[in-house]
Amino acid sequence: MNFLRIALAAALLAPIAARAETPQTPGSNILVTECDPHVHTAAQVHPWIDPYGYWHSSPNFFPSWDAFLGIAYENRAPVQATEIDFGLVAGGWLVAVAKDVGKFAPGVKIDHEFVVSREIFPLRGMPYCAILRVKYADGSVWQNPRPPEP
Repeated sequence: MNFLRIALAAALLAPIAARAETPQTPGSNILVTECDPHVHTAAQVHPWIDPYGYWHSSPNFFPSWDAFLGIAYENRAPVQATEIDFGLVAGGWLVAVAKDVGKFAPGVKIDHEFVVSREIFPLRGMPYCAILRVKYADGSVWQNPRPPEP
């Protein structure tokens, strides 16, 4: 009887315990596996990317007064991406943007942190990262045909 109760409880709680899938941007060929808006303390210094897509690694200029957007993603296109514009969407509205610039080969997992305004908090609803634009090494550009509203 106890086994039956445990099995029934596990079956009922499984959907609650399951982690929600990360929303994706159809047609972008970019798979977002993590979208994490957060803040740090001054003691949590690490490399970061500014709003223009430039990488910074100096601990002397770490913007601990601002917020950060951690994004993990993978290029699923057959060609290397060179620029990716992300949009943080919360409550159905675009609340922050981030640009990643580099050489993002197909199939390689990327995990970067971007500085964003602390004023985006508190966030409403379940935030997610939408792809706004992707530029490829062959010169082609994918533009989101239905970008989120600012």
